[in-house]
Amino acid sequence: MSVLLNQKLFQSAMVRPGPGAGVIQALAPMIGGLFRLETDPGGQSYDEALAARVADPLWMLARQWQFREFDGEDAGSPLEVRYRLQGTPLLGLAPGTDPADDRFTALAGLPLEPWVEAEPVLASATGHARANIEAGRWLLRLMDDAGVDGAPAVQQAYPAAVALPQDPLSDPAGTLWHLVLGSAGLDAARLAADARPLRDADGVLVALPATLIAAGLGDTLRPVLEDWLRWMDDFIFEQPNAAWSPQRQEYAFELAAGRDTGQRWRLDAQEYVDGRIDWHDFDLRPAAATLQPGDAGRLDDTEDRRSFATPVQYPGMPASRYWEFEDAAVNFARIEAGSLDLVRMMVAEYALVHGNDWYLVPARVQAGALYRVDHLQVTDTFGQVTTVEPLSREAGAWRLHGLSRPDQPGLGADGDWLFVPPPLSDTLEGSPLEQVAFVRDEMANLAWAIEKRVQGSSGEPLDRGLEEQRHPARQQPTLAGTDARLLYRLMTPVASHWLPLLPSRQRGARGLDIDLERAAMKRFYRVDAAARDGDPEYRAFLDHLEQVAAQGGFVERLASSDPDLVIYAFHPRGLILRADPQVPVTADVLRLAEEELSRSGFIVERRFQYARAADGRALLWVGRRKRIGRGEAASGLRFDLGLRPAPA
Repeated sequence: MSVLLNQKLFQSAMVRPGPGAGVIQALAPMIGGLFRLETDPGGQSYDEALAARVADPLWMLARQWQFREFDGEDAGSPLEVRYRLQGTPLLGLAPGTDPADDRFTALAGLPLEPWVEAEPVLASATGHARANIEAGRWLLRLMDDAGVDGAPAVQQAYPAAVALPQDPLSDPAGTLWHLVLGSAGLDAARLAADARPLRDADGVLVALPATLIAAGLGDTLRPVLEDWLRWMDDFIFEQPNAAWSPQRQEYAFELAAGRDTGQRWRLDAQEYVDGRIDWHDFDLRPAAATLQPGDAGRLDDTEDRRSFATPVQYPGMPASRYWEFEDAAVNFARIEAGSLDLVRMMVAEYALVHGNDWYLVPARVQAGALYRVDHLQVTDTFGQVTTVEPLSREAGAWRLHGLSRPDQPGLGADGDWLFVPPPLSDTLEGSPLEQVAFVRDEMANLAWAIEKRVQGSSGEPLDRGLEEQRHPARQQPTLAGTDARLLYRLMTPVASHWLPLLPSRQRGARGLDIDLERAAMKRFYRVDAAARDGDPEYRAFLDHLEQVAAQGGFVERLASSDPDLVIYAFHPRGLILRADPQVPVTADVLRLAEEELSRSGFIVERRFQYARAADGRALLWVGRRKRIGRGEAASGLRFDLGLRPAPA
């Protein structure tokens, strides 16, 4: 630190007494000119300054006594931990709730998420046309790199194209890919389906498909096609999607685990929706010995493991001592909790009172198995060895970790097991291919399923709101003029991508329990000559609806007793609102459990997922996510209205 002093600071005045009035005389400064004051330490160290001596240390000791920092508990800190683990491997996976024993299949070392979430993409009629053609173009690149001729013949044998959308302006992505790819695509899914049965047990392609042989292609294509099939096996991971429950819009599946030949357990996951499978998604219950019969083996430790216990720490953790500086980013004093906010008060209680009582002991285990602690001994700082016993069952059913038991305890399994799922890297998610919002509408006394996005002709998402703007569902043409003061409307129109969910009594139920059944919104249109000829846009709209209905799309034409009136029903275009995509949409019936749709609603999306397994294998699949909604919605549906006519 330096200080600059100016000469004016030292000017002063002195009053000299004398007979009569005093004489004021200015005095010259004692120090003339400018100068600088600088520190000049007298020693070679800073020990005295860093000691920060205080004048009253007893006050600080009193404050420590006041905060009970001198209370001795005669407890030593844990140093060394000796323990053993018991391990039970997974045996298989089966979709659905309470599946039969013969439905379980081996996992083959893959993570659980692709097995549970994956659904048909290229192998489905409603798959992804652009991805199918791009996979076929990869074969053409391999043929070009290997110097194999015949690319036009392969394309002619397995042609594919992105169809032009019925309304190009409503599906800009489909229109773009139709123009880019044209009709010179290669149907990769159909070619792979014909070639895979021709491979032997080692994956060697022993012959070409008959279609390629008829096209005049020779044996030089066989090694290239064999390499391409191996690439196709890892391109997109596809499954039948049997784990998805349309009635609850959630995944439901079970895992099988066992020890030796006599003990078998089932791990139930009936409400998996968040994209990351972990131990808390499961319940544990015993199973019959016929579940995956055979010797399941063990993953038990044969010798004691030795490790060190470290205190559990987390960001924003309160200081363990009064005089320790805390992180200013977390202010526990500002936690606001009401009398019923039990979870928030429990978190604050843990952080402030019991936050420094937990220790962590790391354990390296093989993923994809159940584990529990066989025995645990702790050596503290005083050299005392303490055997830690598990929490007794009489203390309650709650556990910090472990699988809950829906049945009674003591029937062959307990809640001390902890499931370690196969690891998966952080998942990269694409843009939603399909998005549906399930909401309640109190003003209309209805529930709705709003299709916001669906897949277009290329497989890329299509905004159904844009489609509705392009083709408004007008139930009657605008009248030229009227002298009526009020116009009667039987019902106000609702957008075509708002599908009603009507209450329906549960099948076989005798009480008042209901489900929400997906329905179609009927709309009535005039088709007389005066209505069609009076408005060219209205006539084009009717022709478009007739074309979609004739192609078996999401629009269905219903019978009408009035020749001047046509009735159309609008059904869902996507897959989320389908109970069985294999049947026509007009015959498909979807029933949603009424308790699943709360006032906040929920949103379901279909996306591409990309991740890597522990062995480095890249996995690409299409899965679904379910998240909380944003509350109620207003469709504007009203009945029996009197409206003022529009001004001429």
